[in-house]
Formats: sequence, C-alpha cells, structure tokens
Amino acid sequence: MRRFVLLTIVIAAIIAIVKFVNFSTLASAVTSVPRETLIVVIGLLAISAIVKSLRWAYYLRASKLQITWHDGMTSYLAGMSAGALPGGSWLQARLAQEHGDVHMHEAAAGLFVSFVADSLGIALLAYAGMLLVHQPGTSFLLPIFGLILASVLIAMGRSPRVWALIALQLSRFRLTRRWVPKEADLQQRVAAVMRAPVIAGGVAFSMATTLLAVAILYALANALTFSGLGGREALFVHTASESASMVLPIPGGYGISDSSMAGLMSSQGIGWVRATFVILAIRSFNILFKSIVGSLMLVIFYRSLLMSMLKVRRRARTALLFGQRITWHGLRLTGFGYLLRLRKQRRAHIHPAPAAAQVHLRQRHAPLAGTDVAPHPAPHLPIHPDD
Repeated sequence: MRRFVLLTIVIAAIIAIVKFVNFSTLASAVTSVPRETLIVVIGLLAISAIVKSLRWAYYLRASKLQITWHDGMTSYLAGMSAGALPGGSWLQARLAQEHGDVHMHEAAAGLFVSFVADSLGIALLAYAGMLLVHQPGTSFLLPIFGLILASVLIAMGRSPRVWALIALQLSRFRLTRRWVPKEADLQQRVAAVMRAPVIAGGVAFSMATTLLAVAILYALANALTFSGLGGREALFVHTASESASMVLPIPGGYGISDSSMAGLMSSQGIGWVRATFVILAIRSFNILFKSIVGSLMLVIFYRSLLMSMLKVRRRARTALLFGQRITWHGLRLTGFGYLLRLRKQRRAHIHPAPAAAQVHLRQRHAPLAGTDVAPHPAPHLPIHPDD
C-alpha cells in the first residue's frame, strides 16, 4: 500500500503540473487578472479547501470511526496532492488509515456518501439556476439523472439485500467485477452514513462548496472577459456543466464538464475562445493550489509515512542486484559466458602480457618444502672455444 501512495503522489505531480496546467495560459491569466481578483480567488480556494476538509471529517465521524476532526481534516488536505488523478480521492482514505484504528476500506464509506450528497446538492442547485435564468422545460431533464443515481445509491447503502443484488449483477461482468467491494463490513459502514441527518449535512456541505466554485467562476469570468457573467448565469453554467459530467462520466470529468461549461458560457454572450481561456485559468489555479497545499500538508503531517517510503530505494537496489544475477545466469545457460571466456583466452594468447606484468605463482603440484626431492638439473650451455 505504501508503494501505491508513492506512485499516486508521483503520478499526481506529473499529471497536475505537466498535463493539466497550461503555463502560458496561467501566465496570461495572472498578468491579466487584477490583484484584488487574484487575492479573492486564492481566498475562495482556501475557504473551499477548509470546507471540504470539514466535510470529509464529518463523514468519517458519521461512519463511527475513531478519528478526530483535526486528523480527518489533515487527511483530506494532504490528499489534495493527488487531486489531479482520476480516483485520487482514495488517497484521503489511505491517509485516514494513519490515524488510530481506521482502515482504508472503512474510510471508503465517506467517499460513497460524498458522491451521494454531491449528486443531490448539484442537482438541486442546477434546478435553482435553471429557474433563475428561465431555461426551457427540456433543460430540467438533465439533473434528473443525478437524483435517480443518488436514490439508487441510498437504497443500496441502506438495504443489505439491494447491496447484495447489485454486487451480484456487477460480479457477472468482467468489466464491472472489480467494482464489487471485497470487505464484508463495508456495507455496515455505508449504512451508518445513509441516515437522513448525515445526508442532509452532506448536501449542505456540497451546496456550500458548489457555491464557492460558482463564486470563483464569477470572479474570473468578469476579470478575463468583456461581457462577464452575472451571479445567476454563473450558477446555471457551473451546476449544469457538473450535471452533464454525471450523465457521461469520464476519468476526472474534465472533458464533459469543460466542454459543456464553454458551450453554456458561449450561450450567455461570451465568445468560445474567451470561455476556453477562463476554463483553463480556473483549472490551472485549482490544480496548482491543490498540488502545492496538498504536498505541504503531506510533508508536515505525514513525515513518518514519507520516511517509510524511502525504503523503496533500498528495495530497488536489491531488485537491481537480483536482476543482474539472474541475467548473468541466463547468459551462462545460453553459452554466452563460455564464448566470452574463449575470447579472453584467445586475446591473451595473441597479445601476451609483458614480463614485468606477469605474476609468477608456485606450480599447482610443486613439491612441498622439506621433502627430499632432487631438483631439476640446470641446463648446460655449450662451450665454444675462442678461435
């Protein structure tokens, strides 16, 4: 599991900084946005992070887990370092495992109820935005999917029979088989948070975070475009695009959410290019804030976990030595080592070492000292008389 955390952090940093952050757009956005608006956006991002961390701690405590508010909040704030990853929210559950008697699959109940509350809260705010901007009746069909999905998940969490039935249907297909939870007590943890007070509190938290995101969209749209957006239009654009991302879920939701947001902003009188510029600026600010703040929280509050992951270097060195040994054994089996020895002997025969570099060793079967063995007679040189 530690390798999973390390891999998650590395991939999150790479994806967040290289892929999703458009540095040219971010530089243009920073230089184009007034200083007051930039301070407001950073403040809204900080408030949103605090509210979301409170929501995560609220879900963990509602799951009857022995964890404090402080530990629950820090696990979310540090988990923001993997926020750019599809499924990066699982890092929050993993970090919650570092506090007391909490297991990762038990903290996963918070992710379950969080999705339910977000589906309800976004759908309700989407209906409110559609009413405020006087959208046609056909537009009201879009958030219904979120309400239906939330209803199914609530029934699944509250009833063990529905849970078992849906798990059985998912296990029949190879694609959805990995979605089936393996832990038997997970349904009990989910049932503990599928209570009306907990869901109502989660919907309130979800609506608060959504309104903060609407405020960020409102501030940047009015700072980077000529026509800008009103408060009602910003509420409609953001909530309708989030509802569309629930209808067609993809990893991260970036494609559906961003394209629908750009189209809705274009319908409100903002050009497509300017709308895309605003969306890229929002994504860049959001991901940079999460990556920087999440990494700082990870270093401050989870140093022991990071230090334990440093053992990966020693394991990698051991694996490298083992791989070298296995490779050499494989070469010996193929006869490659024998060919190398023959080549070395042939080279030594063709190019012998000089006399000064030769090492004189005792013969292998030389007589031991003290034995009565006659030495070899010295050779007699022929004597040539002088003429």
